[in-house]
Amino acid sequence: MSFLKPPAPANLTCSITYRDEAVYAEALAHLAERYGAIDATSDAYDFSSISGHYDSEMGGTLAKRIVSFERLLPRDRFIAAKLFAIEIEERFSVDGKRRVNLDPGLLTMENFLLSTGKNHSHRIYLGEGVWAEVTLLFTKHATIQDLPWTYRDYLRDPAAPFLLSLRGRYKQKLALL
Repeated sequence: MSFLKPPAPANLTCSITYRDEAVYAEALAHLAERYGAIDATSDAYDFSSISGHYDSEMGGTLAKRIVSFERLLPRDRFIAAKLFAIEIEERFSVDGKRRVNLDPGLLTMENFLLSTGKNHSHRIYLGEGVWAEVTLLFTKHATIQDLPWTYRDYLRDPAAPFLLSLRGRYKQKLALL
């Protein structure tokens, strides 16, 4: 027989794709207002050179950053984080086109999850139109293991070393619980 118990809270992250620094800053302020202090931010990187996925909607020359929140999040609040991100995206949209794309994530000792509104064979439905994807695995030797569907930018600088450093910070946060 198994005994059910809630897992440790996770480190909430948000990957932010944007063109305009002012929009990035405003969206970040809304996230911080809801989730508290940001304890780490990756360097910005040129997302358009990696993927043109959002270029037609948001315009070219897109940048991306990953932010981490100091306060840990109960994992069952992941749906609410995605729904709030969608609210912010809609708030900054012009003529139905987003000016910022927000992808909340959960970082744990085992993996890095992203939330999405799109189903696919490797995604698990959480509820309220939100799906979760295991995007990266972390090995016990503190390395990243990708999966066939892993977005390539998470395997490159500055994202990969940033996520590994967050995993170390997360371990320290867990020790304080």
